[in-house]
Amino acid sequence: MKYNITTIIACLALAIFAACNGNNSHSGHNHSHESEEAHNHEGHDHEHEGHDHEHEGHDHEQEGHEGHNHAAEGAENGTDEITFSPSKAKQFGVVATKVQSGNFHESIKVSGQVIGAQGDEYTVAAPSAGMVKFRSSTALGSNVGAGATLASISAKNMVGGDSNEQAQIVLNNAKRELERLKPLYAEKIVTAREYNAAVEAYERARAACTSKSGAGNSATTAIGGTITEIYVSDGQYVEAGAPIAKVSKNARLVLRADLPSSYSRLVSNIRTANFRTSNSDEMLSIEALKGRRISSNSATTTQPGYIPVCFEFNNDGSVVSGSFAEVYLIGSERPNTLSIPLKALTEELGSFFVYVKLDDECYMKRAVKVGINDGVNVEILSGLKAGEMVVSQGAMIIKLAGSGAAIPGHTHEH
Repeated sequence: MKYNITTIIACLALAIFAACNGNNSHSGHNHSHESEEAHNHEGHDHEHEGHDHEHEGHDHEQEGHEGHNHAAEGAENGTDEITFSPSKAKQFGVVATKVQSGNFHESIKVSGQVIGAQGDEYTVAAPSAGMVKFRSSTALGSNVGAGATLASISAKNMVGGDSNEQAQIVLNNAKRELERLKPLYAEKIVTAREYNAAVEAYERARAACTSKSGAGNSATTAIGGTITEIYVSDGQYVEAGAPIAKVSKNARLVLRADLPSSYSRLVSNIRTANFRTSNSDEMLSIEALKGRRISSNSATTTQPGYIPVCFEFNNDGSVVSGSFAEVYLIGSERPNTLSIPLKALTEELGSFFVYVKLDDECYMKRAVKVGINDGVNVEILSGLKAGEMVVSQGAMIIKLAGSGAAIPGHTHEH
């Protein structure tokens, strides 16, 4: 019986020990499972967040792609269009002209010179031999009145002396001789022949002295106008009659164009001309100056191989005789020709462009092909059609506005 109780106690102890070990093992398993599950769950969430991040990055690339499309669309719409408000156009003198089809003329660009018309120029000559001394007011381009003295001529301190002084000496001697013989002739002491010889010598001396005194030592001009040429230097020796200066009225002038002889067949077709002098940027018209073509023989050219073509015109005060000129000789008429003002053209790398006015605020740059020009207008071969409006004044302003740098503030959108 005692053995049984002992056995029972031992079995109970083993049972309790086994139960305790089982509970601890199960608890540990639960802890491990929870840890693993929590860890796996957190890792899954992390991967999910990373996936979202990559998705957002993909959206960012899509936004960049949309931005690229927008830029491409802006380049397509805004390449040649320029916005310029009417108020700024007025401020900067931008003017548009309608393209028209009409009569145009053949033209030949040559060089030439403006010279004085016959009767409108006077050459001032030295009245006697001697040294030239110009007045302080005598200068190229200065205006002088009729009878004005340009220079004095002196032969003092030179071999032979001053001819005027010599003439005066001869006159004084002849006068004294005549006064001496006059009372002697009255008393019949000298013969009539001697007396008459003294009178003749006196008259000759007086005539010579009066002639030289009339001319004096002064070089004067017979007409008023502008000094266009000075042929000698101050202090230079000249002979009597040598040219000193030229004075031009500048009321009527002659344009002499030097046409190459290869164009001789076209001479008969030339009726008028446009020209620009070397000291001006303004293009002048023979017709506007009430000019006309005159005979080529009226002015000669020293250049061999050239034919002088001459036009006489009224000077408006802007042209000076002696000026060199760029000349456009106007020839045969060409009907039904598109032309625009030459100022409407702009040039880039050998190509020509104009700015077409689309509406009050919008302009478009357009390439054109050009033909001949007459110095004022230019022939359009392609790129424009009749009725379109092109910028004829201020084309460079519109060009600068198109660059966006020179004239800012254009925010109009199309």
